[in-house]
Amino acid sequence: MTLRKIINPYIGKKEYNCFGCCPTNPVGLHLEFWEDGEDIVAEWSPNKNYQGWVDTLHGGIIATLMDEVAGWVIPTKLHTSAVTSRMNIQYKKPVMTTEKKLTVRAHIVSNIRNFYTIKATLTNSAGEICNEAEIIYCAMPKEKAAVLGFEECDFKEETL
Repeated sequence: MTLRKIINPYIGKKEYNCFGCCPTNPVGLHLEFWEDGEDIVAEWSPNKNYQGWVDTLHGGIIATLMDEVAGWVIPTKLHTSAVTSRMNIQYKKPVMTTEKKLTVRAHIVSNIRNFYTIKATLTNSAGEICNEAEIIYCAMPKEKAAVLGFEECDFKEETL
């Protein structure tokens, strides 16, 4: 499938070491993001280093995956930055660390003033929804985001 790959504007910036998306963080998730219509999408392959129980992905890693992908909705769709205000996750089915690929999708479902509600889902290799989340972000005015170092995202056409 051809989607628009989001080019991470922070790569190469001094002090950038995000656990979720920095490609050089030695223990990070190294997520990359694509835009698919209203959705932001990331694929990730788990391994035993991220397990809780035997062969089962740790719930905190699941939360991080969903928060990180949902967090990239804000700069991509609203061209500003935001902070997570609240997160409600439904752990519906165990996610195995033996999965070849997990897919996380997120999109805006509503907003009130500067608070945006984003729905995120995590599916396993078989396409089954294992987790769902409702995450509320407090978006910053663009001027404040710029002072804090926010940069707009660019895109390129690429196959996921």
